[in-house]
Amino acid sequence: MRMLTRLLLVAILCLPFLVVAETVSQRGAVVAPTCVTCHGPEGRSQGAIPSLTALSSADIMTALQAFRAETRPSTVMHRIAKGLDDADITAVATYFASLPRH
Repeated sequence: MRMLTRLLLVAILCLPFLVVAETVSQRGAVVAPTCVTCHGPEGRSQGAIPSLTALSSADIMTALQAFRAETRPSTVMHRIAKGLDDADITAVATYFASLPRH
C-alpha cells in the first residue's frame, strides 16, 4: 500500500510538468509552418538550407536568438526571428527537436 501511495504521489507531482511540455510542443507546432517554407516539410531540407531535425533544440534556440539579435548573418532569418519572442523560440526548438532526426 505504501508503494502504491508513493507512486501516485510521484505521478501527481509530475503531471504539471507533462502538461507544460505538451503545451510547449503544441505552441511549436503552431509556429513551425513559418519554418517549413524554406527548411522543408517537417523541417527536413533537401537543399543547402539546414534541416532543423538535424539540430538539437539548444542549437535551434541559439541560432534563432542570434538571428533575432542580428549577430548571425542572414538574408531572411533576421526578419523572421524578430517576430518570435523567447517562448516562441523555445517552443519551435522543442517541436523540431521532438521530430525524428533526419
